[in-house]
Amino acid sequence: MRRLPTGGSTVITIRPATGAALLAQTAPLQRIYHESFSGPPWSESADKLAAFPTHLRDQLSHPGAGGCLAFDGADLVGATYGWTAPARLPRGTEFEVAVADAAPPEAIPRMVAPSTVVAELMVTGTHRRRGVARRLLETYLAGKPAAWLVTHRDGDAPAFYRRTGWREESAFRSVGNPLLLFTWSGH
Repeated sequence: MRRLPTGGSTVITIRPATGAALLAQTAPLQRIYHESFSGPPWSESADKLAAFPTHLRDQLSHPGAGGCLAFDGADLVGATYGWTAPARLPRGTEFEVAVADAAPPEAIPRMVAPSTVVAELMVTGTHRRRGVARRLLETYLAGKPAAWLVTHRDGDAPAFYRRTGWREESAFRSVGNPLLLFTWSGH
């Protein structure tokens, strides 16, 4: 458990979480997901936002699934989660095909086992720009050799990842969104 001073009297606590612990937080995670992805640049549809519990269950069914949760007192204010990457990049969905096709050959070693797939990083609006996202990622990736993630090309996220040591590998489109592929090496 890591504690993060936030500039006032509030302390944000970052806790590692198993897949089961993340699932136990589905309702507050759905609220944060809605807040994080309902507006630009993602502008997720009402159907996709409502399907978050199913999406979360599917994501956390991957081997090695887990993450970290950020709490302000008893209130959940952020999370990141993912899973251990498989030995080869999957190509079972439109998104997976787009990622595999966009990945430069030199990035592949940072995207397959024992790498970590970072599926989501989300923080409530009231807790953004206070170091919570950075601490969530640092805690989740501590001791891991490499990781990768995809984010929307627009918005603040790409600059955040660049500032925190992630390498932009390629730009591509999937499901109508302009996306960026980032990798990170823990070495």
